[in-house]
This record gives sequence, structure tokens and C-alpha cells, in this order.
Amino acid sequence: MIILLAGLIWLSTGQGARTYVVDDSGFANYESIQQAIVAASDGDTIYIKPGEYNEEIILNRSLTLMPLTGETGPIVLRGDGLEGGMTITSDGCSLEGLTFQNFAGPAIYVQSDGNSIRKNSFDNANPAVLVRGCQDNLIAANDIKNCQGAVAIWENASNNRVEENDVSDCNVSFIIRNAENNEINGNSIFNAYWGVWLDGAGDCRIERNEIYSKSYGIWLLNSSAISVLQNNVNINSDPSATSSTSQGIFFSNASDVQLQGNAVHDATLGLGISLSKNNRLMNNTIEGGVNGVFLKDSVGQSLADSRISGMEYGIRMENSSSNSLEGNSVESCTIGLDTSGGERNNITKNLIKSMADTAIQVVYSRNNSLLGNQIDGSFRGIILLDSPANRLSENILSNVEWGFYAEAESREGFDNSIDETNTVDGQPIVYLFDGSGLKIKDRKIAHLTMAYCKNVTIEDTEVTNDAVFLFDSEGNKIVGNNFSGCFGMRVLESNGNEISDNRLEDNKYSGMFIYGSDLNLISGNNASHNNQFGISLLSCNNNTIRDNFVLANTQAGIWMNLSDDNLIYGNAIRDSPTGILVVSGSANTFYNNDFVNNQEHAEDSGSNNWDAGNVTGGNYWSGHVAKGNPSQDWPRMIKGGGMLDHYPFQDEGGWRNAAAAEVSPAADLTVP
Repeated sequence: MIILLAGLIWLSTGQGARTYVVDDSGFANYESIQQAIVAASDGDTIYIKPGEYNEEIILNRSLTLMPLTGETGPIVLRGDGLEGGMTITSDGCSLEGLTFQNFAGPAIYVQSDGNSIRKNSFDNANPAVLVRGCQDNLIAANDIKNCQGAVAIWENASNNRVEENDVSDCNVSFIIRNAENNEINGNSIFNAYWGVWLDGAGDCRIERNEIYSKSYGIWLLNSSAISVLQNNVNINSDPSATSSTSQGIFFSNASDVQLQGNAVHDATLGLGISLSKNNRLMNNTIEGGVNGVFLKDSVGQSLADSRISGMEYGIRMENSSSNSLEGNSVESCTIGLDTSGGERNNITKNLIKSMADTAIQVVYSRNNSLLGNQIDGSFRGIILLDSPANRLSENILSNVEWGFYAEAESREGFDNSIDETNTVDGQPIVYLFDGSGLKIKDRKIAHLTMAYCKNVTIEDTEVTNDAVFLFDSEGNKIVGNNFSGCFGMRVLESNGNEISDNRLEDNKYSGMFIYGSDLNLISGNNASHNNQFGISLLSCNNNTIRDNFVLANTQAGIWMNLSDDNLIYGNAIRDSPTGILVVSGSANTFYNNDFVNNQEHAEDSGSNNWDAGNVTGGNYWSGHVAKGNPSQDWPRMIKGGGMLDHYPFQDEGGWRNAAAAEVSPAADLTVP
């Protein structure tokens, strides 16, 4: 044995490299690794036999440390009670096949250049390997577990490579801080809190890493010129939990980053970018979670050819400007794209498919371009809220319940350029702002918005998908159109319009909803079979609603709230749960209406008139016995407030054949 060991530790002749053997059992010239290092010279190799070595090592010579050929047992450098395991201060060292356990600080602290740390094992260190202020080191094919950090590259360390390591159950797997030109490639990370974390880094490459994290996949803070390529990030926490803040890939104060070919699965936030500029985000896949891509306070981002699916929000932008979103696919989300408080964003040629709620939502944003996007399958297509100076063109919508909607609190908020190349199921969206004297006749359109329009005529036109919206418009004529099987008509803060002889049937809500609008004539319309009310008024005064046919609406024929001084006469109101329902209002006059086969003909919680005096009379009520047209002695009580129709008619439409002269209702009111 002595002869054998002597042969193993013999010194080579001449100036060649020497070899040394270390054995903790005493069967070699050296029982500790440090003793052999002290004896060795640059270029020598130290073979270490299996065993446990409890020591802090200073590797200050260019040496190779590795197991003795043919030995299979573990070589354990145990740090019980020790701060660090090995500090490398000499260039060109090589470590292979060692096991480092239980160090309060770094198991290996690299302060020199050109070292190779391969095929070692680490358990419980902080971190496993720390590289500081040095370059050209390789950390590869190591097994690292249960460490506070796996590999940390700090403070001006450059051109270091971290490759093909297996990392599990570490808090931070890889961190680069205040260092440039480093690479983290092809590693496998399991059950981490942070997968890869860069802070103050530049010109680094993060590529082909497989990351399974509890909270955070890849973080880039205060960093620039980073390439993040073909990484697969999986978050194992519950992305729907309210306490979860998991992030797949996150940038803050980052610039000139190339993010390409990555996949993120099941993160609360798939890709988050904050306070960042001029990054290129291409061909990434983000699946499952809450926010797919979220740009916040960022400019100059280019998001292209990426696929986002299974999120609550596919893409969100908040206070972000001059960004480009092009050629992306957003599928099976609640909201496809939401932007608020931004401007000069270019949203082009994206596919947004199978949204549960809204495909594109633009809020408090201006000067954006939405061009050539395809929306297939969504409850709402495109919504603009208080967003002016936007351009919409060649957007193609199909299979949407509600294709387009715009609303604003000011005139400026409606000032958008929206042309008729935007279509829903092949029919154009018509958007009129500040129009005057225009005429639309004999057309089939998907949607009509009129904002701040005057003296516009809409005649013999069919709306196929959405509704007709009037905002702050006056003096318009909307006559003889078909607004059925969609969302009917919405009249908001618009005065002095004529809305006559239109079909408003089988709509999803009310046939016609009128809000804050006065002095309009609503006549001769068929508002029947709607899923809410036939005609509804909220905060409306001095309107005339006459000669309409209101049949079989789901809740009520005519609904009124906070509305005063309206005239409602000559209408046929039939077959609804409630014929007319007045929630609140006063000085409205109801007369010469036919109430037929409603479960409750009328209910009034306000203070209104239900007849126009003893000559013009009141209304016809099926099921109520009255004698005369109008009757003078057979009043009909109105449910709700104790009001009466003092002069009901005995016959349906009885006023049409009455001999009494027609008089003004206001002059003919008589107190019984």
C-alpha cells in the first residue's frame, strides 16, 4: 500500500505537472485538501479520495481538483459551522466531482478568471457559487439544491457562462447584479422562488432554460441589451388565488431587451413590463393566468407574433405610449386587449379570438391606430371610452354579440376617425361625428353611432348586429328603419329628434332606451318582443311618445324613471308583465292608450295624470268595465300611488270614433 500511494503522489521529472492525492483516512500524504494545495504548483492536479472534509479552502494556485480515477464514493466538503467552502483566487482552476454541503456563505467564491466548475454537487449554501469581479468562468453541469441561491454573478464580472446545471429548491436560482456580458443557458430549475434575476446587468444572454418556479420566473431590473431566448417558464402556484403575485417574465427599467421564443405557463402575470423602453418581444407564448402581457408606464415596446391564451386579460397597457402590437394571437381570454391612459400606440393585424367579454377596450387613450385586426368570437368587439383622435380602419369582426361602442363625457372624446372598412360579419360600422345635413338611406349596416350630429336623416336602413346610438345630437330624423334582433336604439342627451315608424323587435335589452333627452317625438314605432322593455326613459322630459305598438316585452312595455312632463298617448301596449311602469316622475300624461292582456296594465309610484280630461278621456283597459267612450263614471285605479284614470274607454281604440272635438290635453284637464 505504501508503495502504491508513493506511486500515486510521485513528482514527475523535469518541469511537468505533478499529481497529489488527498485522503481523509490518512492513506495518502495529505489528509486535507488545503495541505495539498499548499504543496502544489500551478498546473498540478489534486486527486481527492471519497470522504468528508471539514475545512475552508483557499485555492490560490492554478490547479485541477477532481476524484481519483476509479473511485465512486462522494467527496464531501462539509461546512458545518463554517462560513465558506472554497475561495478561488488563482486563474485557470478546475473543480469536478466534489460535493459541498452546509455552508452559511458561498460554497465556492470565485475571485479569479478562466475557472471551470463542472459536475459538482451543492446542498445548503448561500449561494452555491459566487462569482465576483472576474471573467471567463464556466459553471456547468452541476447539481445544486436547497441553497439560498444557486449561482450569483456580481460586480463587474463578465463573460461568465452558467450552463446545463440542475437546480432545485433554491430561493434564487441565478442572479446577475451589476455585471455585463454573462450567459445563463440550458439550465433546469425546479421549485424555485426566483428562477433568473438580473439587476443592473447589460449585454447578457438568458437562453433555453427550463424554469419551474413558485413565484417568479425571469426578472430583469435596471438592465439593458439582454437577450432572453427560448426559455420555458412554468409557475406552480395557483394563478387564480387573490394572494398570488406570480410573474413569469418581468422587466422594470429595462431597455433594448430582445425577448424571443419564450413560453410562460400559469403565471398571474405572464409578461410584465414597467418603466421600460425600446424592447423587442417576439414569438413568445403565454398561457393560463390573469394578465398575459402587461405594459405599464413604458414606451417603444414592440410586441409581435406572440400567442396569448387562457388569461383574464390577454394584453394590457397602462400609461404606455408609442408601442407596437402587431401580428399577435390572443385566444380564450376574458378581455383581449385593454389600453388605458396611453397614446400613439399602433395595434395592427392582431387576431383576437373567443373572448368571454371584450376583444379590444380603449380607455382614456388618444392618437392610437387600430388597423387590420381580426376579432372572431366575443361578446363585445371594440370599445372606446373617453378616447379621442384614434384611427380605426380595416378591422374585421365576426361572431360578436356587440361589435362596436364609443362613449365620452365631452365632445372631444368622440372625435375619432372610424371609416366603413371596419365591419361586423361583412357589414360596415358607420360612425358619424359632427355631421350635419347627411342622409343614409336604403343601407344595411352593422352599427350606427351619431355623436354631435344635426339634421341627419336615417331612412329605410337595417342594423344587423349592434344598435343605433345618438349622443348629444339634435334635429335628426330616424324614420322607417329596422333595428331588430340586436341591441335596438340608444338615445343619450339628444334633443328635438324625430324617431318614427321604426321596427325595434326582438332586441337583447330594450327596443329603445332614452336617457337625458328632451323634446323628442317617438311615434309609430313597433317596439315588441324585446328582452327588457319596449321603450324606456330615464331622466327625460317633455317628450311625446305616441302611436307606438308595444307588444310582449319581457319586463314592461314602457318604463319610466326620473322623467317628467312627457305625453304618452295613442299607443297599443299589450301582452307584457307590466304595460307601463313608472318608477318615479311627475306631470306625465297618459291617455288614449290601449292596455290589452298585460299581467298588470300600469304601475305608477310617481305623481302623474292617467287621463286628459272628460272629453279626450283616458285609456282603454282590458278587463275593466266602463261605459262610454270615454266613460264618465267608471274610473280605473292605477297600482302604486292611488292615481286614477277618471275617464276610461269601454272599447279598444274607442277614442278614434268618439265624436268629441280634439282639444289640447293641457287645457282639458278636469278635476273630478
